[in-house]
Amino acid sequence: MTKTKRILLTILSLIGLALSIELCVVYYNANFAINAQPSICAINDMMNCDSVAKTSYSQFFGVPLALWGVILYIFFLTMTFSDRLKNIKLLGFLQVFKNPSSYIFCIGLLSFLISMVLGGISVFKINSICIFCFMTYLIDLLIAITAKTKGISIVQEIKISFNDFMDAIKIKRYLIAFIIVVITACAILTYTTISNVFSPQIAEQNKMKEEFKSYALLTDGYELGPKNADVVIHEYIDFNCGGCYLANLYLHRIVNEFSNVKVVQHNVPLEKACNPNMQHPGHKNSCLKTKYALAAEKQNKYWQMADILFQESPNTEEEILEKARLADFDVKKLKEDANSEAIAKEIADSIKNADEKEVVGTPTLFIGIRKLVGIGSYPDLKQMVIMQGGKEIMGVD
Repeated sequence: MTKTKRILLTILSLIGLALSIELCVVYYNANFAINAQPSICAINDMMNCDSVAKTSYSQFFGVPLALWGVILYIFFLTMTFSDRLKNIKLLGFLQVFKNPSSYIFCIGLLSFLISMVLGGISVFKINSICIFCFMTYLIDLLIAITAKTKGISIVQEIKISFNDFMDAIKIKRYLIAFIIVVITACAILTYTTISNVFSPQIAEQNKMKEEFKSYALLTDGYELGPKNADVVIHEYIDFNCGGCYLANLYLHRIVNEFSNVKVVQHNVPLEKACNPNMQHPGHKNSCLKTKYALAAEKQNKYWQMADILFQESPNTEEEILEKARLADFDVKKLKEDANSEAIAKEIADSIKNADEKEVVGTPTLFIGIRKLVGIGSYPDLKQMVIMQGGKEIMGVD
């Protein structure tokens, strides 16, 4: 490995390592630190590392992707200096990596390809972008380009790495060590996947989804709970907002636990197609989903449609109509109402109401006079409701 290549790989790996460590901090604060402040890359609803960190897509086999990143860049650094590190007694096994540049290239290229998939999920599924994550995607590509040996094709690089690996495991002691490492890794990943030890939000969501099926709630129009409740929570949501999905589960549970709390839901689609305040395209199909949610209210089934949109995530009009048909909606009327001028005006009025309340992102909750932007933990939300209503709201808790 040339001196220039070694220097470039070291710099890129250290930058990637620093970004991954910062993403580990973001992940921890988003999922474990109850009173943590938003991270520096939580810029808005579209560019928000915190929102991405709270989703199930931020883990692989139950381990945060940020932690996988730390392991990846340590591997790159190890390979970059393997010719020197192998002289250390405990690291003597590094001698089996005869062509470290090929390993770095192959793993870097694979990481970049996986990153493209993650990037697509972030843009089209989560509808939020983690800027630091995208920076690591670029780092992976640059590492692969830097590590590639001139005059050798991609296929040849892969063959070199594969042959090196096969030669290594032919040595009995390395084969035994490899088997032990694989078994240990499988055991650890099985544990992290099943236990959700690194993803308490997923465990909490799964628990709430099960509870959700048993909730028997009083609904009226866009209201959830008793009409003359002591505490009224106004919730501003977008059906393509990950935090709104979680807020929906939380607020259903709140109304189920407390006999005198009411939720009033307001729709603020964060998509330029129907929201003139948006400076970028925003959440794809949010306007479509909002239209059908409001149209469902004409059949006194708003909350049923809201549950379908949050729980089943249909992404096209055809999917929404099919799920509505299975849920016994009048599909013809639903489609006519969804595309009516009345619904378009209702959406515009809802957006105007959000502007007047200075709602700039979703979910935004107004609990009495208190304003909550984003969604934290369920215990925090519950405590805010109790503080707002006092002991008289504790009916069925």
